Order: sequence, then structure tokens, then C-alpha cells
Amino acid sequence: MNKIKSFFLGILLLAMTIASIGVVTLVYRANEQVSVKSYIFQMGNFANERVGLLQNINDISVIGLRNNLIKKYVSEYFKVIPGESDVTNRPALRELSNAVAYDQWVSGEAKIIEEMSRNKMFRMVWVSDEGIIPMNMPDDHDYTQSIMAEDIYYEVHYETTTWRESNFMAVEPETEHGVLYIEARFKPGINEKQDVKKYLESGKDPAGLFMFEVTHIGSKGIK
Repeated sequence: MNKIKSFFLGILLLAMTIASIGVVTLVYRANEQVSVKSYIFQMGNFANERVGLLQNINDISVIGLRNNLIKKYVSEYFKVIPGESDVTNRPALRELSNAVAYDQWVSGEAKIIEEMSRNKMFRMVWVSDEGIIPMNMPDDHDYTQSIMAEDIYYEVHYETTTWRESNFMAVEPETEHGVLYIEARFKPGINEKQDVKKYLESGKDPAGLFMFEVTHIGSKGIK
């Protein structure tokens, strides 16, 4: 009788061992099949900042195009990404600036951004159309009729939202307002010197295709 009990007990233990191995195998295989899906989060807090359908450049007004390029410039000028390895490597900002303006940024705001990035801060920038004010543009100035892009001074009012601790959701962001003064040349249309196909295939920012260039930047005004 004891032999029979021992026989069945052995079979039961063997079955339990096989079942355990099966469970471990299933868990292992399930772990292999785990996939991580990435999502793009909309960074804008306002509806008009969110990504929409591609637009035909001919459907964008001249002032709208100018404003979008200025907004792009100011965003690149002030944005802070936590732990950015090379803060001064901003191709879009370089494309939209001449050497003088870019050097001004490198020796000024870029140093502040570098320290903020090192401290894992995150900063976003927002500019409204109403916040872009030409300072010395004649009332009858026509961007489309100008033979050459003229230097125009702009007063740009911007709003920044800064997270002092980027990975701590309990921390409320800080909102600040400021004014950036820029001198820029703008003429609607694509820069004819650029090969659009090659430019885009190289991965460069599309903003650099337009005839827009900041020639001077400041924080209190341009003399």
C-alpha cells in the first residue's frame, strides 16, 4: 500500500514540476514579446499650437508666414531640454541667423540654457501674433514688392513655461513674460539658392528654406 502511495505521490510531484516549467516558459516568452509603443505628445497648451494638416505655402498670408518664422526663431532661442548634450548645436537657429546674431545667442542666452539643461529643467516658449510688433516698418511697406529683403526691427513679446524639475509631476511650472528685440530680413517665398529636395533629404529644418534671417538680437532694444 505504501508503495502504491509513493508511486502516485511521485507522479503528482512530476506533474507539478512539468507544470512549473511550463509556467516559467510562458512568462519568459511573454516577456520576449513585450513591445514598447512610442507616442508623440502635443506640447502646445493651445489649440492653434497643435499639429495639423500640411499647408500649401500659397494659402499662408505673408504676415502669417513672417510671424511663424519669428515664432520658430524665438522658440529655438529660448527652449530648454533637460540633459541636452550640446546646447549650442541648434541647426534651425543657425539657419535662421547670420553669424553676428548667432554669436550673440551663443555668448548670451545659450549659457543660461546650458546651466538650466544641466539641472534637468524644461522650458517651452509661446508667442502670439499680436505679440510681434514691427518697430520701424513704414505704413506702406510691402514685403512682396521689395526688391531685396530689408532690415526691420521687431519687438517680440513671449511667454515661457518652465518646469524646474522635469520628472516630478507634483511641481507646478513657472510662467514668465519677456520681450525680445530682433532685427530681421524677410521676403516671402523660398530661397532660390537652396535645392529644396536635397535640403529636406539632409534632414534640416524646413524653416531654413525661407528668405528669413535674423541679423541682430537683444533683450532691451536695438540701437
